[in-house]
Amino acid sequence: MAAAAKYLQEDGGDADPPTKVCAEAGRRCVKNIRQHPILSPEWIQLVDSFRQLTRLVMVEGRMPVNTKVSEAHGRNTDGGTLWDQEAHENAIRILVEEAKVNLCLRLIKDFKKWQYDPDQVKATMTSAQTSHNYPEVHLENATLQFEESLGLLLARAFTHVETLQLMDIPLLIEHVHLVLDHSSRLPDDPAARGTKHQETIVLYYYSSLMKHAEALNNGELLAKSRELQLVKMVTDHVLKNETALSHDVITAIAEGMSALAYNEDFSSDWEPFFPSHEDKQNFLLLEEKVANVVLASSPERKKDLRPLLDLFKTVQRSM
Repeated sequence: MAAAAKYLQEDGGDADPPTKVCAEAGRRCVKNIRQHPILSPEWIQLVDSFRQLTRLVMVEGRMPVNTKVSEAHGRNTDGGTLWDQEAHENAIRILVEEAKVNLCLRLIKDFKKWQYDPDQVKATMTSAQTSHNYPEVHLENATLQFEESLGLLLARAFTHVETLQLMDIPLLIEHVHLVLDHSSRLPDDPAARGTKHQETIVLYYYSSLMKHAEALNNGELLAKSRELQLVKMVTDHVLKNETALSHDVITAIAEGMSALAYNEDFSSDWEPFFPSHEDKQNFLLLEEKVANVVLASSPERKKDLRPLLDLFKTVQRSM
């Protein structure tokens, strides 16, 4: 927590009243985050905390930026860190300061493993209805709100390199693999078709990992990604669900793949990430399905996607 401690600030002082209220409410919710059996009364209360945190993220996102921050003496000119940026993200900042992000990752990973076991889901549902008299619809809503709220919080948190520097990166990669692998085994996966479920949201996780890889343990990250064939799995997942993915998701994938292409360690040894001719062929389809889609709406972004466009040419030549 050294990085967080360096910038740790009190949630009071000169802060604007709405910001202070959001920070105080956020800290109360974050302190409630614990590991509980799924669908237990304590877990149901945890869902409410995640819902409140998500609402705070939305409220803070609508607040005007703090222009005083950019005028601070000695501040970096690259947009600042999670602790000194112009945008208001108290909810995410507190999650990091309280060292809860890894716990949140374990919670969502355990939840998906549970969800992927129909027998276990049925048994847990039956037990919760019998023991605590919960209506089935209440339990179903709770699982939906848990996944959507926690997924949004993690997606927002992972956009910040400071968060990822404190994360269990292999565990995060394993979670992305778990979700994509399960989805790939289904003929059609409604959860992956542009929803707020993990089957869509993990694409944002992947993008953030690739964007910040060189500021993390780059060798370990790339080795784990190669071991679990993450590039192939993301590619196949996008191609399978392309017509239902939002423009934001497509853009995130383009940015993540371009960052990967720009990664020096990857570019010097990229071929092991595409073990078969078919893998290369599928990856090349992303030029039309992803890169060109982004450039059609934002031609000025060609410079940002240049590493990915060059990688397409390199892969094509290798075939």
